[in-house]
Amino acid sequence: MLDLTKTGSFISEMRKDKGLTQKQLADLVGVSDKAVSRWETGKGLPDTSIMPELCKALDININELLSGERLNAEAYSGKAEEIMVDLVKDVQNNKKARKAEILGLVLGVLLLLLGLFGIMVVGGSQVVYFLDAPSFIMVLAIQLIILAAGGQIGSFVKAFKLVFRSKSLAESELMENVAKCEYAIKIAQKAAILGGVISSIIGFVTVFAIVWRKAYDVLGPNMAVAVLSLFYGVLFALLLIPIQGRLHNM
Repeated sequence: MLDLTKTGSFISEMRKDKGLTQKQLADLVGVSDKAVSRWETGKGLPDTSIMPELCKALDININELLSGERLNAEAYSGKAEEIMVDLVKDVQNNKKARKAEILGLVLGVLLLLLGLFGIMVVGGSQVVYFLDAPSFIMVLAIQLIILAAGGQIGSFVKAFKLVFRSKSLAESELMENVAKCEYAIKIAQKAAILGGVISSIIGFVTVFAIVWRKAYDVLGPNMAVAVLSLFYGVLFALLLIPIQGRLHNM
């Protein structure tokens, strides 16, 4: 496999030999200084469209860039073959990882459905017990209000576009958006849980202030509905975790 840390250290070394700052190198290749910092710390590779310009700026070739070291004429051919083998291995490993992700997702969904079925059969509960439109809308409304008030709506929507995009983006474009989108997802998770808590508190206050005095026989169902708001809040936050994880890996 390609050694990203070694490649990053090599980029840093060559940049310093040229007397360039991260910002100056970034301007030469048309990316942000954050992208250069990401490369040098081994957190990612330059996009293939950027590699020629980067190599020109550092006075190196692509084989040297990917190998993370200067190559003499004798070592050049052998190193090129080694890099090609590493690239093929990376592609194969990515395919295996993708298959493992799909398998884990399918298995998780099946186990979840099996668990829900068991709860319904053993506990005698029904799906309708977990459905309450007002609670759902209340939690979602509070979440959207918090996102809008914090100026995060745009980044929140863009997070889904990045994760489910159909075409690849340049490294510079990814770097500009990923951090903002990941932060927006974190805010959305907290907002969902807070929305659930607030909505549940309102529900409990209503139950104890009104229902308690007038109709004891519906006390249980009303308390169950009040708890549903918290359930929805936690569920929203849970569903956003995979989105956050995929953004973090970009």
